[in-house]
Amino acid sequence: MKAFRNIIIIILVIGIVVYFLPGGYFSYFVGKYFELTGNKGSALEWYQTAYEEAPENAGYIRAYARSINDLAEEREDAKLFMDAWKITDKWVKENSNHDVRDLILIELARAEWGRGRKQQARVAIDEAVDLSPTNYEALVYQGIIYRDTWTSRENIRQSIPIFEQALQVRNNKSTYWAELELAKAWWKLGDETHALAELDQALSQFPPRWVRVEAERLKHEIQSSGRSER
Repeated sequence: MKAFRNIIIIILVIGIVVYFLPGGYFSYFVGKYFELTGNKGSALEWYQTAYEEAPENAGYIRAYARSINDLAEEREDAKLFMDAWKITDKWVKENSNHDVRDLILIELARAEWGRGRKQQARVAIDEAVDLSPTNYEALVYQGIIYRDTWTSRENIRQSIPIFEQALQVRNNKSTYWAELELAKAWWKLGDETHALAELDQALSQFPPRWVRVEAERLKHEIQSSGRSER
């Protein structure tokens, strides 16, 4: 808790310093502060301001689009997903060789998925992984999209090596998100043993609250199914 407080203080100090700098730096850092404190609505407003002050800054575009997608997922808001799609789709079409193209493609894939356009989401996330094969976030989202696009066992199984690759690129450190999503894949395949093992691994890493709650919920579901030996 003390370490987290120190991080917040550092961010605030940096924010004060960059207040006098051009190009939306101050708005971006305020947005980052609200993001770290869990205030997604305020984070979105400040990231939008940073984006409007410097629309050519890819970092601001990514933060703004990510913030929209985060809030859209929380609220299940189709309009917000459309907003994220408009920003990211336009940027991707205009920047074919940018060095952060993979990051914007992640947000485009999330927006496409939220709009129910699963095939388009898969195309975007595949390109993101092709551009950056060691991008942990891109790999996890790719695994999720492959796992959840279809319901057949064969297609669900395609996600397993993707999640395993995500674990490898992180050297199995702070991989609770990938462990949780991999557990869901094993559960969909009816493999309770592997699913529970991944959930135990995720919970052993002291994950953030949202991961812990979802992992504990799924673990209870599996153990209550009557099929698990645990």
